[in-house]
Amino acid sequence: MKTVLLTRPAGEKDPLVAELTSRGYRVIAVPTVTVRPADVAWPNLEEFDWIVVTSAAGVAALPQVSGGPRWAAVGEATARALRERGINVDVVPAQASGVALAAAIPEVKGKRIALVRASHADPDLPSALRERGAVVDEVRAYETVEGPAESAPALQQALREEDVAAVVFASGSAVRGFVKLGGGANLPAITIGPRTSAAARQAGFVVAAEATAQDVKHMAAAVERSVSKTADRPRRLRSSPALRNLVRETRLHPAQLIAPLFVVAGRGRRQEIASLKGHARLSPDLALREAHRLAELGVGGVLLFGIPDAKDASGTGAEDRNGPVPQTLRLLRSEGLPLALVADVCLCEYTSHGHCGILDGERVDNDATLPRLAAAAVAYAEAGAHIVGPSAMMDGQVAALRGGLDVAGLTDTAIMAYSSKHASSLYVPFREAAGSAPSFGDRKSYQMDVANAREALREMELDAGEGADILMVKPAITSLDLLARARERFELPLAAYQVSGEAAMIEAAAERGWLDRREAVVESLTAIARAGAAITITYFSADVAAWLRE
Repeated sequence: MKTVLLTRPAGEKDPLVAELTSRGYRVIAVPTVTVRPADVAWPNLEEFDWIVVTSAAGVAALPQVSGGPRWAAVGEATARALRERGINVDVVPAQASGVALAAAIPEVKGKRIALVRASHADPDLPSALRERGAVVDEVRAYETVEGPAESAPALQQALREEDVAAVVFASGSAVRGFVKLGGGANLPAITIGPRTSAAARQAGFVVAAEATAQDVKHMAAAVERSVSKTADRPRRLRSSPALRNLVRETRLHPAQLIAPLFVVAGRGRRQEIASLKGHARLSPDLALREAHRLAELGVGGVLLFGIPDAKDASGTGAEDRNGPVPQTLRLLRSEGLPLALVADVCLCEYTSHGHCGILDGERVDNDATLPRLAAAAVAYAEAGAHIVGPSAMMDGQVAALRGGLDVAGLTDTAIMAYSSKHASSLYVPFREAAGSAPSFGDRKSYQMDVANAREALREMELDAGEGADILMVKPAITSLDLLARARERFELPLAAYQVSGEAAMIEAAAERGWLDRREAVVESLTAIARAGAAITITYFSADVAAWLRE
């Protein structure tokens, strides 16, 4: 049930309270304006042609009038108060406003009119009557008090309630009184007429609805137009860890994580990577030990990057069947570990110039590179890779790998395409780890412009058409929009690579105490999965897998 804050003078006795309650609202009535009798030297009202009354408060202040004048009331509530005193009401305008009342009184030219009103009333009614030729005596029968002190505690209590949906103002005085009592303009305002709306906006309120007339029915209708009766309380399902876990939409699992491993030739070799905390270049025997640890934690797979001892201009080491990646794959495959074995397919780690393909002068030759990428993929698949991941961003690379694998009889080897790989500043720590920084220029002629989303989707579509089994975006945190759009468009599994720069930022901030490392890691990976990734490659795989077991 939604709650509405009512600020009219009558408080709980206001008929609008009953009307709104009958319509399914909870009402808190706190008068932010009130009326008090004024010391009035009443004229002889029986000498007037008309007595015009603008509120029930004015009716209460009237002396006894035996007869003579005709009576006009601004609205039905005022007319009802007059009738309760035995007075016959001659005019009640269809619309409860001063201007409408002035127009509704007939033949006022030359007539004497006693206008019974408040001390701070708007001038529109007497002005309109005088324009029509009436002789108007304004009788200030009661005083309007804006922001009565006795209402302050109740108002502050009401404003502390969480489910108050709107505040109702029937006059500019009520608005000013609300502010005077310490009320802020954070609640939507429901008002009566343009004058009250103008006062509310001047005080900083957003006017959600304006009643077309001052009577109770129209005011209640204005509330219904802007305030739903049903209380939306999504916090109910956040109130305990058990409830939050029960309704959690995105869940992480170690099996959806892939851990990158950097491998070098030899035995017993471990070279710490300064830019990637907790990671090192490992010889195959140590990589096997790390793979056992990851498997015991339930991590889904490993992604191997090879760092050769020697490089050349053509990157021939990428297809060396005795290189560090094939050696490691054979060891891992022979152990029968429950890990998906993935091998990155690129030339940047193997070329002396650090570019991802074979050069023609200072230009990467796309088509000359494709056969070497295919040969590398075949070497890795023969050594035991379940999945090969072409990351060079050469046009047609997926088709080249699929063709090479199929010709070699390796039709069961899957391809995880680095489809949307942007030319990012977040790869720098990786390039130190893999020794793959370009010796000249950059990779913007083949890696994608980070500004292009439609092009990224086109790259995914091309790779899917060439036979990719999994589509990847990279870097993950700057590609969440692409993941979400790809999830709607493609049926293939989606992967995201939380790259070295993403990991380094979290590590650096955590070391300085700027954030909680564990919470930042889990939150970032959850966001990646929520956006649509079924697989996430992350340097935090082991840590997250351990946390998820707790």
